Amino acid sequence: MKNDLHIRTNFSASSNRDFNWEKVLQKCEDARLKRIAITDFDTCIFSVINKLFDTSNLFSGQIISGMECDVCESGITFELLAYNFEPFKTLEWSYQTYGTLEDRQTKIKDLLLEAVEKQDLKFNKKSVFNGKIEFAHKYVYENTLKFKENDAFFKKFNIKTLTDFYNLSTKEKSFPLYVNMTKVFPNVRRVVDFIHGAGGFVVVGQPCKSKNKENLEKILSTALKHGVDGLEVYHPSHSKEDIKFLLDFCKQHNMIVTGGSNFNGTEQNSSVGIINIDKAEKEILNGIKL
Repeated sequence: MKNDLHIRTNFSASSNRDFNWEKVLQKCEDARLKRIAITDFDTCIFSVINKLFDTSNLFSGQIISGMECDVCESGITFELLAYNFEPFKTLEWSYQTYGTLEDRQTKIKDLLLEAVEKQDLKFNKKSVFNGKIEFAHKYVYENTLKFKENDAFFKKFNIKTLTDFYNLSTKEKSFPLYVNMTKVFPNVRRVVDFIHGAGGFVVVGQPCKSKNKENLEKILSTALKHGVDGLEVYHPSHSKEDIKFLLDFCKQHNMIVTGGSNFNGTEQNSSVGIINIDKAEKEILNGIKL
């Protein structure tokens, strides 16, 4: 059975604006997926839509409720994937906790620009930011990268992609443009307690996203401490070594194993369906009763 439990639509700021939920469902149907979860950042709007309307004309497989929750713990930002919760109750909680997409991205943009100014980096101050559709990190990255005066800064910290910039600014406290996201995102306990109370379960999304071993250890220990149920083991960015490490960790601590494509309609994440799997797919969702 081919699953994908990490898919985003244009309800997420970092996704391709052309991929609305109808197009995403059709893409999943064309790929013959059997079970999916739409996991937009900090909102479960689609899960509510799926309860209110019949979507089977677009996708014939099983859809479970999903959401990707940004969290910040001890100054490190990472993501928790929440599944199989009660959608209406959770949507209300998400607005209370995260605000609107525009609220979140505008706050992050303002914090990043404060850091940019402190470093005396050049920035296009005439550029207009639309928090309803724009990803704050992308906006700041692109509007600093275009100035040659900033080249030395990007070279010094080996920043070659938006992902490099995002990881450094959210996880590495020594990075000059690091922003403590506790001003924007909740801690792990708050998310886990709510999702469990709403009948769902929680896994750490893309645990090996941070290549900093110390940060990975902190994320995993935090997950265990606060009752996170599992890990997203299978992910396009995870190497075979990462997968083996995470599988062993899950077995050792009796945690759930999940996987997903991280589809968001961009060139980097353009395919649905789990990849990088060299073991039986029956391990996916091991122990979960749906």
